[in-house]
Amino acid sequence: MSKVNIEETILKYEAFINNVLKEDLKQVDLRLQGINAEISDLIQQKHTLQVVTDKAVHPHGFETQVNIGCNFFMEASVEDTSNLLFNIGLSHYLEFSTEEANKYLEIRIKAFEKKAEELRNKSAETKGHIKLMLFGIAELQNQQLGIIKS
Repeated sequence: MSKVNIEETILKYEAFINNVLKEDLKQVDLRLQGINAEISDLIQQKHTLQVVTDKAVHPHGFETQVNIGCNFFMEASVEDTSNLLFNIGLSHYLEFSTEEANKYLEIRIKAFEKKAEELRNKSAETKGHIKLMLFGIAELQNQQLGIIKS
C-alpha cells in the first residue's frame, strides 16, 4: 500500500469509529440507563407493596394522600389491602391480589433484567469492535512507518 492509501484508510477507520460505533454505543448506553431506571422503579414498587400490605406495620389499614390531578391531594383511608389496582401501562388498571401483584412485579423485573443483559452484551460487542478497529489503525500506522523508513 502506498502512503496516501494508508492515510486515507486510517481516516476512514477513524470516521467509522467516531460516526458509527461510538454513536451506537451512546444509543445503547441511553437505552440501558432507561431500562435500569425502570428496574429501579419496579423494585421500589415491590418494596412499597410489601410495606403497604404488611399487617404487622398496618394492622387496621393506613391513611394516605392521593393525587387526584393537578397536584390536588385527597385524604384516603385504606382498610383492606388484599386487592390492589395496578397501572399496567397505557392508563389501563388491573386488580391484583397481593400475591398476584408480587408475581407480576417479579416477572416484569426479570423481563427488564433480561433486556438489560442483552444491552450490556451489545455494548461490550460494540466496545470490542472499537478496539478491533483501533488495532487495525495501529497496524496501518506501523506499515506506514515501515514505508517511510524504507
